[in-house]
Amino acid sequence: MKKLLGIVVLSLLLTNNAYSDMATCFAGECEFLIGIWYEYAETLCMHNLIMEEVDQGPFGFTIVETGEYCMVFNER
Repeated sequence: MKKLLGIVVLSLLLTNNAYSDMATCFAGECEFLIGIWYEYAETLCMHNLIMEEVDQGPFGFTIVETGEYCMVFNER
């Protein structure tokens, strides 16, 4: 049982794209549906996104479709 649990945990750690974060942004204010780091954030990126796939990090997020990085300066 412990080996199985270890394998499951290790596989989840090694697969970064097991799920995706979805963002909706208007005028630099973004809300995230599945947010690891934050659920709401303010950024200088002025893209209008509606349920777009993003990769979150501790200091910002990357829009998967365009590859653009948006730095977060205020979060909740």
